[in-house]
Amino acid sequence: MILTFFSAIYPFGVVFKSEFLPIIALFLAVLWSIKAYFDKNNSYFLIAMCFILVSFFRNFAFFYPVLVNLFMFILFFNSLKSESIITKFAKTKNPNLPKEALIYTKNLTKIWCVYFTINGFLSLILFFIDKNIWAIYCGFISYVLVGILFFGEILFRKVFIKGV
Repeated sequence: MILTFFSAIYPFGVVFKSEFLPIIALFLAVLWSIKAYFDKNNSYFLIAMCFILVSFFRNFAFFYPVLVNLFMFILFFNSLKSESIITKFAKTKNPNLPKEALIYTKNLTKIWCVYFTINGFLSLILFFIDKNIWAIYCGFISYVLVGILFFGEILFRKVFIKGV
């Protein structure tokens, strides 16, 4: 919960409290390292390393959202080679998914790939346009868009696609 909160407000800290950026970045590096240790997931150490870089190189701080989207894109895109990541999520609830559901979840994984690509590019472009707009987009709007996509898909599936 603490990690989620600080990761969400991070863009505002970068723009509006930049004098504390090294401290904020090191704090997030510690939180991600703790998560990596307890979850036994080395990929979280890579995120921690990014925050350590941020603590030394100020402009690198603005690339955190781009890197997160790139990481998520790679994760989702690579899962399309075999069983998509959303199919795996769906199978935790229903291990015997019908063929239509397998196709649906694979297509949904593709939609998330498109989202991560667009979101990453927007984060990068806004860095060069205006830092305040970047902070609002990366610290608020992008989370709203994730929520709309996530809950919109659930609503779509419940209303239009019965049994998937």
